[in-house]
Amino acid sequence: MRTKTLIIGGILAIIIIAALYGWYQYSRTVDHLSDVPADYSVNAVSLIEEFTTDEVAADLKYQNRILAVQGMIKKIEDADSTSIIILGDTSDMNSVRCIMDNNAKTTSLQQGGMVTIKGAITGFKRDETGLLGSDVELNRCVIEN
Repeated sequence: MRTKTLIIGGILAIIIIAALYGWYQYSRTVDHLSDVPADYSVNAVSLIEEFTTDEVAADLKYQNRILAVQGMIKKIEDADSTSIIILGDTSDMNSVRCIMDNNAKTTSLQQGGMVTIKGAITGFKRDETGLLGSDVELNRCVIEN
């Protein structure tokens, strides 16, 4: 009888621990980048040039890194739950697309102004046709002061 109680108690303990761990994983959030130091500080035009010149080397250099990108605002796109700030030279179709964190304030920004944005690099989308321009993408972005 004592062995049976120990086995049932052990199984219940494992189920409770698994349920608590599952709830922790389900409810966790991503860290905000406002307090995380940037691995690289780079100009938007230079970043675009690095990727268009040698995509493989740039990807190895910046993969899984936090970047502080400074550049001119080409456009601000406001969606339902997030904003996208597009940085780069207005005479060039290539750009850096910064997908802002949900609570980032973009109301004070204006097209044509200079800004530094910190974000996690997520990749490079090359335009094979040459009609639309290539994009370097940053995610979870915050505005640097």
